[in-house]
Amino acid sequence: MVFLHRRALGPWRESLALGAAAAATAVAPAAEARLRSLLSRPLLDLGEDERARTELDTALACAEVAGDAVVSASVREFDGRYWDRHDPARAVASCRASLELNTRAGEARDAAIATYFLGCAQDAAGEHTTALATLNAAHRMLTECRDPRMAARATAALGVAHDHLGDPGKAMRALEDAAATLRAERATHYEAQALVALADIAERTGLRRADVPGWLDRAAGVHEEGGSPLAPALRARLRAWGGE
Repeated sequence: MVFLHRRALGPWRESLALGAAAAATAVAPAAEARLRSLLSRPLLDLGEDERARTELDTALACAEVAGDAVVSASVREFDGRYWDRHDPARAVASCRASLELNTRAGEARDAAIATYFLGCAQDAAGEHTTALATLNAAHRMLTECRDPRMAARATAALGVAHDHLGDPGKAMRALEDAAATLRAERATHYEAQALVALADIAERTGLRRADVPGWLDRAAGVHEEGGSPLAPALRARLRAWGGE
């Protein structure tokens, strides 16, 4: 969970690559599928999108060989998160497939998480009103599963959707609430995402402009700690505000 929450990208990538190679050597397709799909996350964060796509294609093939519905659902979720950046319509399809597989398998928490990612994909695809309904459902499901970290991520995604629907004030309230919860949960990578979204809205609308340097400074520190390539751009934004 340290890797997921705080994003030590280099060690995370290395450990997953070693694990995936070991699973391949052992001919353990379910484990290989899971590890290669997880490997796509640090690769995407490091800007290695082509390699991430290769790992996901291998993971999908391994999941098919394994014949495990829960593993297939997980890989489809990661596949959707890749396509969220490159082809939102394909992301929606992958996340919907993950949700259907998890629902049939009786995996309540995984179904809730798939619902969250489906809502994110719908928002990225421009289906903002539909996304709002999906994300509200995801928040309710995650709360019922007693998962405050993921519920807070759903709250942040709701904030982004509200902004897309033309309500930046409501968006900022949701994002600030999410950031506070994520910080309390020590999920600092996701806290930083919410803080950058807050800064983006403030810079665009003029709302809460005085808070922008603090948000950017905190987000930049988190990304620097994890070795993220996003950190220099955040520091540059902060310097433009006279924050350094």
